[in-house]
Amino acid sequence: MDDRAVAVVGMACRVPGADDIHAFWRLLHNGEDAITEAPADRRYDVPELAPFRRGGFLDRVADFDAGFFGISPREAAAMDPRQRMVLELSWDALEDAYLPPDSLHGSATAVFLGATGDDY
Repeated sequence: MDDRAVAVVGMACRVPGADDIHAFWRLLHNGEDAITEAPADRRYDVPELAPFRRGGFLDRVADFDAGFFGISPREAAAMDPRQRMVLELSWDALEDAYLPPDSLHGSATAVFLGATGDDY
C-alpha cells in the first residue's frame, strides 16, 4: 500500500438548504435552488440592503451544545459561529464514519475542512 494513500471514511456538511450530507446530495440530485428570502431574524429595514434580501442562509447557526464539547457558555458566546460549526461538523463526520472518537487516539487521523466566505 502506498504510504500516501488517503481514505475518506466520513463526511459532513452544512450548506444553505441542506443541514447534512444526505440532504446536500438530495439537493444536488433534485437540482433544487437553495436561494430563499432572508429569514425574518436576518432582515434589515435599510433601503440600501433591499437587493440583498435573498440569499443562501444556514439554519440553526445559533444552536450549539457548548457543554457537549466541554466549552463554557461564556466562551461559546464569544466564539465565532464558524468555529462552533467546525466542531459540530467534525463530530458529524466521525458519526458518519461510525468512528468512536476515543478509538482514534494515537492514530494517523485528520479532519480536513473547506469553507468559503468571510461571514456567516
